[in-house]
Amino acid sequence: MMVIKMFDRFLPPDRRFNPEALLWVAVILAAIAMLAIESSIAANIYSTPVALAFFVTVIHAGSMPLAMLRPVLGAIFSIVACGALPLLGPFATGSPWPWSVPMMITQIGIILIVGLRAHWGVALAALIASIAVSAGVAAVGHFNYMNSRSDAAIVNIVVFSCIAGGTYVVAVIIQQWQHIRSELLKEMENSAEEHSKRVVVEERALIARELHDIVAHSMSIINIQASSAPFRHENVDDEVRKEFEDISVTARHALTEMRGLLSVLRNDNSSQELAPQPKFSEIEALVQKAQQAGVRVTLEWNGDPVSQNLRDSTSLAGYRIVQEALSNAIRHARESEVSITVNNGGTALWINVVNNAGQGPAETADHGLHRHQGLIGMRERAASVGGELRTGWTQDGNFEVVAVLPGAQDDSEGNGASTEAPNAESSGNSNTSQKSAKTGSEKSSASITAQPSTAEPGTAQPSTAQPSTAQPGDDHLGGGRSSTNQPDANLSSSTPQRTNGEDRS
Repeated sequence: MMVIKMFDRFLPPDRRFNPEALLWVAVILAAIAMLAIESSIAANIYSTPVALAFFVTVIHAGSMPLAMLRPVLGAIFSIVACGALPLLGPFATGSPWPWSVPMMITQIGIILIVGLRAHWGVALAALIASIAVSAGVAAVGHFNYMNSRSDAAIVNIVVFSCIAGGTYVVAVIIQQWQHIRSELLKEMENSAEEHSKRVVVEERALIARELHDIVAHSMSIINIQASSAPFRHENVDDEVRKEFEDISVTARHALTEMRGLLSVLRNDNSSQELAPQPKFSEIEALVQKAQQAGVRVTLEWNGDPVSQNLRDSTSLAGYRIVQEALSNAIRHARESEVSITVNNGGTALWINVVNNAGQGPAETADHGLHRHQGLIGMRERAASVGGELRTGWTQDGNFEVVAVLPGAQDDSEGNGASTEAPNAESSGNSNTSQKSAKTGSEKSSASITAQPSTAEPGTAQPSTAQPSTAQPGDDHLGGGRSSTNQPDANLSSSTPQRTNGEDRS
């Protein structure tokens, strides 16, 4: 490691030494050096024929890089070379035999490589086989060489065994340490992953608990009060009784959706819901409920009927967009006239919701730090299904929400929804939308490329040549419009650009 760090200091930051490559370079250089030394000593000191000495030492030294790739094969070739080289020449009196010093160093290096690269049993087998082969060579030399000394050969073999055995132990320790270290790193990664999952589960459980304790409890109180009001008060006429019943039904539906949300938050594997998700075709019932509550809202369908092949995600996104736009108009433009226009072009579904300023926002509409959340949620829903959503003030003083979602044909063909709205001038479409909201006559959907100025719909629009601008992500939660006039403010993008402090409800 120190050598690698030393070399890394002289390299560019994007280039570093690979330890594996550095090990290969070291082994190849060692094999070349031992080939030169071992072959020359075998030929000069042990009087081995030069050709045979060079051939056998090539096999022996070449076993070092071979053991890097094939430890077992490298160990076998090295053992064969160690058994053949001492018997190729006459006995050299006064020299180490059967293990010459270069041959001993080469074989110890091979055992070290095998111990690091293979199972400890393979290295142990290579060590025992090397000792057994050298003992066999010593026995053969005792009978073939008259001047050979058995005690010197035994000492030579013992020296090799001690050094090679110590090298084997070091190799096994290093290998096991690397194995334990890799397992420890793997367990640390698994623990970190499990910890992150546990944190997410705990956060989801906390959110679910807060929703249950606060929102669900409040909705239950509303349901109980609305259900029991006709029985707690005398002389309640049928119209008021029906109003209380509608409030109770709406509260029960909200509780049902809340329970489904809680089940999802508390169980990642939950695939079942307590109630089916609403579809886009149910916006008529949504409009009827709003009309029963006293909201002046009209709904108009243009183009082809909404296909049943519309994706569930697209259908749910369209329903939620209309629901949120209608809720914003009710909260932030009291007594306003709301016009909802749906234009189904087959390849795309256009949704246009327009409302005038009315009597301004309700007192409960100013949430301070919780601004911009509704429009962000609508943009996210539109973007999640491959659509677009743009909002802003028109030149006629109306607030407009325009959404383009992929139609049934896009789902079947796998193409994205076209973002080009029907050809119409932006100002003409805005005027048409206002007129349709007041008279209920037929109107065309607003162009997606219109450029109304953005501001909260909760206040009156000043009569200026150029529309004024406000936060494009404001879902009427600001309570007032910006007093700064800027020319031609573009409609806000469909992809929500959040700033610090912005978050969905």
